Amino acid sequence: MPYVITRLAHALKPGGKILFRDYGRHDLSQLRFKKGHCLFDNFYVRGDGTRVYFFTKDEIHNIFTSAGLNEIQNVRDKRLQVNRRKKVAMQRVWIQAKYQKPEQHS
Repeated sequence: MPYVITRLAHALKPGGKILFRDYGRHDLSQLRFKKGHCLFDNFYVRGDGTRVYFFTKDEIHNIFTSAGLNEIQNVRDKRLQVNRRKKVAMQRVWIQAKYQKPEQHS
């Protein structure tokens, strides 16, 4: 992922922003994975073959700032979602961030 963010940062105009939202560590979907689905730490494969990674705020901060972007926002969005029909409460966790390419000064 650092390679992709570096490429995006290079393509941004000065002052341009990247908005990021993805799974956070300890999201319900991470906790539901069964043994044998973990490829590496916090990196899993679903039954259909797609891969999913569960981020921390620090990981996102390091990836984006290493690409030369300035942090505007980096939050852990934790929500309790309730399925009233099934009477199930689900703890969901996302990392939501905004980063900006510095303005060029002449």
